[in-house]
Amino acid sequence: MSFDETRQRFLDFRRRLYEQHDLSAIDDIVHPHFTSHNPLVPGRGIAAYKAFVQGVFFRGVPDMRPVSQQVLVEGERLMAMTNWQATHTGTFLGVPPTGKALHFKTADLYLLRDGLLAEHWDIVDRLDASLALGLIKPARSTETNP
Repeated sequence: MSFDETRQRFLDFRRRLYEQHDLSAIDDIVHPHFTSHNPLVPGRGIAAYKAFVQGVFFRGVPDMRPVSQQVLVEGERLMAMTNWQATHTGTFLGVPPTGKALHFKTADLYLLRDGLLAEHWDIVDRLDASLALGLIKPARSTETNP
């Protein structure tokens, strides 16, 4: 599969999964022995990943969608840098619904096996979302005006 085909297949996967809530997208592109190194994903395999997506995203931020994505494919690796937005309408990260707009960024690295997403690592920048949810408070300035 070419770079462009792999990239487009991944973008279609994310559109189907996050925008259309089509769990069959996972069956189409995720390897049966999928492993995510994200500590929030409860186990290995397709069933664990589906449970994660349903429990965290579909329930907490059901309108979550990528607003910009940069996807790079090199050999058996796929890297996606994504800006996400969502509305907090369900319990998310242990916080009851607030109705607030959330913004966060992810850097996802996937190992491909047989053209499928086989292994996943991510870094999530949730500073803006954590501030909006009240999980952390903004730093107060210690500067004084003369």
